[in-house]
Amino acid sequence: MPKLKLGHALRILRRGRRLLINRVRLRHTGLDYLTLTLPAAMPALPEDRNWFLRRVQGEPPISLWELDEIFTRIGADPRVRGVVLTLRGLSMSLADLQTLRGSIQRLRARGKRVICHAQSYDLATYYVASAADQLLLQPGGDVSPLGLHQEAVFLKDALAQIGVALDVVAISPYKGAFDQFSRGDVSPEGREQLEWLIDSRYEQLIAGIAEGRKRSADEVRRMIDTAPHIDTDALAAGYVDGVVHEEGLYKHLGSEHVIPFADARKRLLLPPIKPPSEKYVAVLKVTGLMVPGESGAPPVDLPIPFIGGERAGDVTVVQQVRALMKDEAAAAVVLFIDSGGGAAIAAEAMTSALEELAKTRPLVVYMNAVAASGGYYIATPAQHIVAQPGTITGSIGVVTAKPVTGGLRDLLRVKAFELMRGANANLYVDSRPFTEAQRAQVRRIIEASYQRFVERVARGRKLTPEAVDAVGGGRVWTGAQAFGQGLVDELGDLRAAIKKARELAQLPESAPVAVVGGKVKNLPPQLAETVVPAARYALHNARHITNGKAQAILPFSLQ
Repeated sequence: MPKLKLGHALRILRRGRRLLINRVRLRHTGLDYLTLTLPAAMPALPEDRNWFLRRVQGEPPISLWELDEIFTRIGADPRVRGVVLTLRGLSMSLADLQTLRGSIQRLRARGKRVICHAQSYDLATYYVASAADQLLLQPGGDVSPLGLHQEAVFLKDALAQIGVALDVVAISPYKGAFDQFSRGDVSPEGREQLEWLIDSRYEQLIAGIAEGRKRSADEVRRMIDTAPHIDTDALAAGYVDGVVHEEGLYKHLGSEHVIPFADARKRLLLPPIKPPSEKYVAVLKVTGLMVPGESGAPPVDLPIPFIGGERAGDVTVVQQVRALMKDEAAAAVVLFIDSGGGAAIAAEAMTSALEELAKTRPLVVYMNAVAASGGYYIATPAQHIVAQPGTITGSIGVVTAKPVTGGLRDLLRVKAFELMRGANANLYVDSRPFTEAQRAQVRRIIEASYQRFVERVARGRKLTPEAVDAVGGGRVWTGAQAFGQGLVDELGDLRAAIKKARELAQLPESAPVAVVGGKVKNLPPQLAETVVPAARYALHNARHITNGKAQAILPFSLQ
């Protein structure tokens, strides 16, 4: 039998088998409400963990993408009346919280009730729960949406006590990536930037709660300003819809069939088999600090600036892009960015490869929690940019710094004998700050890098360089603010970006999606002469961040 006919026959058999299974499952009832306990932290996309990490850290947490797939299955099953989400605190970015709210809203739009139950509600959990039909509180709990609090810590004076300083050259006062180490207090520009960011994020939280709970923005502000609220007060004020123990859910919902999703999984209807497609949408992830070399992550995420967490290496990303260019089945690419940037040279290498990719097929960018500085730089080749309102983006600017440890040597009475050939051989050594002549040379490098950044943004966004500079200079924006300034095309989640990619590539809704990850073999540059060092990256990220070279990096992180 010809291969095509055999494949068609197998698909018919699989469809028939699935229809039969679903017909049998429809005979069984008892799926009124399904319960799910959500972990505090959920990655946006499924995580891959090797056998070692699984032994040490356990199975990876459910991702927001997988949770949305679960909601899609629940929404398609006519026997399910709704879900009960148990919230034990949520530790995620505002963009991820908005993605979770969107999933809840889509489930409700399919006619399913969503009930949130918690022992207490802080601002994050209340914001998410406000998208549900009902909020339930455990007796003795509280509603404590206390607002937003940010703290900027400055270490210049503390470092001076041990004879260490940081010599910084920045393109503008707004590009304060190293202010934490080089200043004793916040700059006027730094304060202004933090003020507009916290205002935008706070207003988004208030607007979401007001919409979900059908209250005015002033009422929501009053609820926050008078928090915390004990259970009886919260119920009387209408901040929650019931005070119920988990054991009382059956009575509250008027059903004996309230069961965990894990028990119901094999009783839910199977999704229909999608028509076959030779083409697919590739999702390419760029997450973490951008560095020269290979991508990777420590076994344990260290809460140390510029060292802990994932790193996005230009060698890895460029090779993944080249592999996609060779894959004719990848009809469109969604670039998933969750990075505050890093080494400018690494961002340039990635962008050059992405620019060539965008000449061959649609490239759509989705900005997750943060896509700023170098994270925005790599978005410039895209035909369309999607961000959440709470995404942190922009920071179009360049900065460099080098540590100066001469004072520490003096304190420790360390003697050093120096030999030098070449007037600037000591440009990046840490024993002394830049001379005035060296500072001028470094600034020229920074200005050239910034000019290249501005030109890429202007070309990609169809703006004048002057218009880019007006919102650039290191200024950081939320996604909502960036949308108003033309730096983003659409506010939405990853699914909105995938939908746009299918549309641009003229693919059907059934076209599959595949996440690109892992290492690929070295491939030569295609179309562009993208030269990237092939050496294995083996140094601490901090070496690349404070080595005096140009950095396109976000000045801070927001939780």
